[in-house]
Amino acid sequence: MNIAFISAEVAPFSKTGGLGDVSSAFPKAMENLGHNIIIITPLYKVVDLEKYNIKLEMKDLYATYGNKAEIFEYYSSHLPKSEVPIYFVKNSYLYRDGIYVDEDGEDYSDSPIRFLTFIKSVFIILEQLGFEPDIIHLNDWHTGLLPFYLKTEYSGKKLFSKTRSVFTIHNIGYQGIYPLETIEDAEIPDVYLDDDHLGFYEQINYMKAAIRYSDIITTVSSKYAEEIQTKKFGYGLEHFIQERSDDLYGIVHGVDLTVWNPKTDPHIKRNYDSRNLKGKEECKVLLQKILGLDVSDKPLIGIITRLATQKGLDIVLKKFDDMMDLGVQFVLLGTGEQILEEKLKRKEKKHPDDVSINIAFDNELAHQIEAGADIFLMPSRYEPCGLNQIYSMIYGTVPVVRKTGGLSDTVLDYDEEKEEGNGFVFERINADDFLEAVTRAVTLFKKQPEKWKKLQKRIMNLDFSWKKSAKQWQKVYELAIIKNKKKK
Repeated sequence: MNIAFISAEVAPFSKTGGLGDVSSAFPKAMENLGHNIIIITPLYKVVDLEKYNIKLEMKDLYATYGNKAEIFEYYSSHLPKSEVPIYFVKNSYLYRDGIYVDEDGEDYSDSPIRFLTFIKSVFIILEQLGFEPDIIHLNDWHTGLLPFYLKTEYSGKKLFSKTRSVFTIHNIGYQGIYPLETIEDAEIPDVYLDDDHLGFYEQINYMKAAIRYSDIITTVSSKYAEEIQTKKFGYGLEHFIQERSDDLYGIVHGVDLTVWNPKTDPHIKRNYDSRNLKGKEECKVLLQKILGLDVSDKPLIGIITRLATQKGLDIVLKKFDDMMDLGVQFVLLGTGEQILEEKLKRKEKKHPDDVSINIAFDNELAHQIEAGADIFLMPSRYEPCGLNQIYSMIYGTVPVVRKTGGLSDTVLDYDEEKEEGNGFVFERINADDFLEAVTRAVTLFKKQPEKWKKLQKRIMNLDFSWKKSAKQWQKVYELAIIKNKKKK
C-alpha cells in the first residue's frame, strides 16, 4: 500500500512526548512489511537541517483556505536508519521556536490556523510528489481537519479518489477546541459548523472533526478504546465515539528496538542483556554518581513523566516520605506544572542523598534512568498507551503502574507464589493503594533477590517489537479499504 503518515512531531527531529517516538518507529515497521510509506510533518526551528541532511525540495508553493493563501516550502530527508522519506512543511505559522507553546509556555493563540495551513500543505505536497495514497494515517488533533477536506474539497481529485483515512487518538484529553472565529479565514460553509459536523458547543473541535469524517478511528490500546467511550474518559466526545464504535480499534504501540535496547544503547554506561545483568548494576552506579546520589544498593525508583495531575504525581507526593521510609532512592525527569515542580524540589531538599529531581527534557538521561533504575513508576489517572513501562521492561526495570489504558494491557500484577506477572499493579486512584504496590515491589527486591532477578530476566524477554503491532495495523488499513468498497 501507499501510505502517507501525517504527524505534528517525529523523533528525532521534533518531540515533546510519546507521539514523536511512535511517529518515527511506526513508519519503519510498516516499511519492513513492504509498504511504501512517507511522512509529512512541520518544520520547526528546533529541527536541525544540517545534522539530518534535510534539503530544500520546492519553494513558493501556496496553501489556500478561503480567500487566503499561505506561502510555504518543503524539505526532505529520511528517517535515521531507514529508507522512509520524510517531508517537512515550512511556513511562517509553523517555523517557530516552540512546537505547541511559546517561550512562556503558553499555547500559540493561532494554533487553529497553524495546523490548518499544515493540513492544506499536505495535500499540495502529495500532489507535487504525485503520491497517490491508499491510506492517509493521521495522528491527534493537529491533523483532525484533513479527513473533512478529503471528503469535501478534495473528494473530486483523481489523486485521492481511492484514498482512505485512518485517525489515531493518542490522547483524547487534547482535542484542539477553539472559538469559531479563530477559523473565520478558512471560510468553512456554515452547514459544516453545526454540532452534527465540526461544531462543538459553538466552537470548532479538530479531534471531533476527525472522529466524524475519518474512515477508521484507532487508539493506542484496547483498554483505552473502551475507556474513551465512557463519560469519565471521553472528555465530552464519548457520544461521538460510541456512534463510531464499529470503526474503532485499539492497538498497543511497539518499541523501536534500534533506539530502546540495552544491548546496543549508546547512551548508557554498559550494554547488557537478560543473560548477564552486571551491566545494569554498573548503569545504576553511574546514574547515582551523575545525579549526586549516594552510591548505594538501595532500590532506585525512577519516573520519567510530564509533570501533570493526569500522571498521578499528586498521590506520589502524598506518600513521598512514606515511600522514602522504605529505604529507597528516587529520581525524576520531566517538565510541566510549576506547582508540582516546586513540591518535588522541596522533597529533594529534604532527602538530598537519595532524591534527584531533574526539571528538564534530556533524552540521554532518560535512557540512563531506564537502564539504572530498579523500579519504574507510572501511577497515571489515565494512560492511553504508555511507552515508558514498556521501555522499562526491556531494560529489566520493573514497573509499578495503575490499572488503566495501555498500562492495563501491558502490565500484569506479580504473583509471588506462582512467579507470574511482569510488574506491580494497583487499581484505584488512591495514595494508600499506590504505596502498597510500591511496598510490594521494594519488599521483593530486598527480601527475595533471586525472585527479583528472575522477574527482571522474564520481562526483558517479552516481545515488545513493532512486528506484531504492524501486522495489526496492516489489517486495519485493509479494513478501511474494504469498508469503503462495500459502501460503493
